[in-house]
Amino acid sequence: MNILFSAFINPERKSGVDKKIYGQIKAFEKLGHNVWYFTFSDGKMILHNKENSEVLFSVSANSIGYYMALEKGVRYVCSRFDIDMVYIRRIFCTPFHLRTLSILKGKNIITVEELPTYPYDKLNKSYSDMTFRAAAMVDKICRGGFKKYLDYFVTYSADKEIFGVPCINLDNGIDLDNIKFSPTVFPENRIDLIAVSAMASWHGYERVIEGLKNYYSQPKDIKVYFHLVGSGKEDANWQNLTAQYSLNEYVTFYGHRDGDELTEVFSHCQIGLGALGMYKANLFAGSPLKNREYMAMGKPFVYAHVETDPDLTDEFCMEIPNDASAVDIDGIVEFYKKVSAVEDISVKMNRFAQEHYGWDIQMKKVLNRIK
Repeated sequence: MNILFSAFINPERKSGVDKKIYGQIKAFEKLGHNVWYFTFSDGKMILHNKENSEVLFSVSANSIGYYMALEKGVRYVCSRFDIDMVYIRRIFCTPFHLRTLSILKGKNIITVEELPTYPYDKLNKSYSDMTFRAAAMVDKICRGGFKKYLDYFVTYSADKEIFGVPCINLDNGIDLDNIKFSPTVFPENRIDLIAVSAMASWHGYERVIEGLKNYYSQPKDIKVYFHLVGSGKEDANWQNLTAQYSLNEYVTFYGHRDGDELTEVFSHCQIGLGALGMYKANLFAGSPLKNREYMAMGKPFVYAHVETDPDLTDEFCMEIPNDASAVDIDGIVEFYKKVSAVEDISVKMNRFAQEHYGWDIQMKKVLNRIK
């Protein structure tokens, strides 16, 4: 099958989103399919597949420019090559986007659009950029047209139909070849929590800082430390909160880290933290990518949402309330004691990830559904 994967990829960005997209493309190829995809670099839109790469055209380096380039690129590639399916990472729905889907439908090309987050209206309202806010308003007006032109949505929620379009339900997958696994060592009198994220409000890590303030209000034999890796809008707020509570000894902000630097931070941490503020985006269920990565790395983790994977048990992880309450650090200490007593827990977690979360396993669900 010839597949066009339409998404905004910046090779220099090295974000979690880009890693996810590359993992999905690699999975389609591993399953025996020919994949074309776009990248954007130095004001150019570049088309790639396994055989070669070529510059398509120049692009205005702004959100509107990238959006229009993707729509134009999809139409161009589908007119030039014999494409069987277009897999689209969700962009705002506009009349121009519906027109693209209409053209593909006329060519009998299967269209699948991934919704990384659903529902997404509350998340859209959080955008401060006026271009994004305007696009979100247009999306709300136009998305009723999806049911006429789009074949499937891919969603990480439990929804069976969205906007009148049937859903393919996936778990978030990971590129297992890029996950460095080593068994976690659990010290007796020290716990190191780690969170790796873009530091957005819906990550909710102020809850951990509030929890540490409560925890250290009395002397403790077991010391708990919090390591935040990444940068984003909430950085300053969380750093100020840390200073306000005199927790600088226990909370460390690293900024952006990747490669060996990130591996080094992970090497002395035992418990991963997923998103703890999804309620702010009106999200209460999901299968976040970071939790899957913790699983593959053999790091027990804490999260705050309803997990959509029915096979995931509390042997490896701990669910806490999805609200604004301070995290119960004493509860995390008890969780730590439980998981550290499980023989070979890191190996068991990695094996579970291998059996459930490889992108080839997830993308095969898409291919099976569209047959």
